[in-house]
Amino acid sequence: MDDRTIRPALCLYGHFYQPPREDPFTGQVPLESGATPYPNFNEKITAECYRPNAEAGNFGHISFDLGPTLATWLEHAHPDVYARIVEADRRNVAEYGVGNALAQAYNHTILPLASARDKRVQIAWGLADFEHRFGRPADGMWLAETAVDLESLDLLAERGVRYTVLAPWQAAEGVDGTEPYVVRLPSGRTITVFFYNGPLSGGVSFDWDTTSNADSFAASYLPNHLNAAKTEAALSQLILVATDGELYGHHKSWRDRFLTHLVTQGAPAYGFEVTSLGRYLRDHPATREVTLRVPSAWSCSHGVARWSEGCDCTEGDHRWKPALRAALTRLAGQIDAIFERETAGVLRDPWAAREDYLALRDGWLPAADFWARHGDPATRPAGTPDETRALRLLEAEYYAQWMYTSCGFFFEDLDRIEPRNDIAFARRAISLVWQATQVDLQDAFVADLASARSWRTGLTGADLYRQLPPVAAGRLPLLALPPDDEEPAA
Repeated sequence: MDDRTIRPALCLYGHFYQPPREDPFTGQVPLESGATPYPNFNEKITAECYRPNAEAGNFGHISFDLGPTLATWLEHAHPDVYARIVEADRRNVAEYGVGNALAQAYNHTILPLASARDKRVQIAWGLADFEHRFGRPADGMWLAETAVDLESLDLLAERGVRYTVLAPWQAAEGVDGTEPYVVRLPSGRTITVFFYNGPLSGGVSFDWDTTSNADSFAASYLPNHLNAAKTEAALSQLILVATDGELYGHHKSWRDRFLTHLVTQGAPAYGFEVTSLGRYLRDHPATREVTLRVPSAWSCSHGVARWSEGCDCTEGDHRWKPALRAALTRLAGQIDAIFERETAGVLRDPWAAREDYLALRDGWLPAADFWARHGDPATRPAGTPDETRALRLLEAEYYAQWMYTSCGFFFEDLDRIEPRNDIAFARRAISLVWQATQVDLQDAFVADLASARSWRTGLTGADLYRQLPPVAAGRLPLLALPPDDEEPAA
């Protein structure tokens, strides 16, 4: 057995993601005063994190996912940074036969809270986006907030995804975090899960001293988390440190340099082989099975309550969360029913067409191919008003997925930019349904939003809706005036 075989492995995992900040009507990212001197946080985080890590070559030494909404923005705003990140995975494929990038569920939706049909489209879109960008099918997928249930894992396995990453407390039993595990799924399929090291990942994320010196981290912190029995027996083992990728330079200044030194000098000098999840799994397939706590997530100790009914993970009165979710869920049900009914004579299977729509929308699939695959040959809709209506309703379905972006429910209060954005995406979906069918979903949605109230400012979801930027006439139905006993929002 050579030294390379018995050296403990280290994988640094970065979850690189930004929620969509674009105005859904204009496609423009509004000015964000908190990002000064940059015009918005996308630009600020690029300057502090994405660019320096890309230029230092750090993406080539870690495992990572690049969220589709962030990737889309980077591709257009900073194509050189985007190209370096994509090329890092391609170099790994060329050198090791496996890539180091993972896909991500498309809209950063909390999958355990989604319907099976919406889980399918989130996974399908995430995988399609990944394959288009990286030029290969994804072996692994990052789940938003590592939120998991067995149905989601089964759907991943059905699409050929081999592994994902979870927090150690998402296991229903004790696990040895230095090795991957197999999860047996209801269908009989299996999927591999890696459990990241909780203390180390937490220390890197929240303790400034932990990342003050890369050599000290490799010499003092890492050895304490090895499995002593495996070390004695010269068995393979892996330490996985998983964090938000923005930690390295944005959340923590200069930590991009910490990362560079750790993966290129510090860890190798102290006996660790720096690897990726794909490489480790290729050489060391999982042999033991584990049962999971489901549903569960890495950032909520109450299952997935943080994004549904609310819980003590956030301060204040969290009754706005179930109220907002109920409003969105009712709206989504109405949009789905209209979509299915109005496209029944145009699309052979509306839901299969929805799974392929991202490729059509983003220009990866020619329109002729899309309609040959999904159009009803009896109606031959290409170039007709029926086709226009179907495309608008597909676009409504697209924005109906955006309105479940997880950050809208992550924080403590309704009156923040994240819930406002989710409400804005809902308004865009309402607009598209209106333009396609003249069906008005707006008043009922705003009435439902009135039940969600900020405990800090007293504003309701209806107030936030009315404060959204105006749009051109004809794109939305007229909005009913507030009730007499309700003061119009300032």
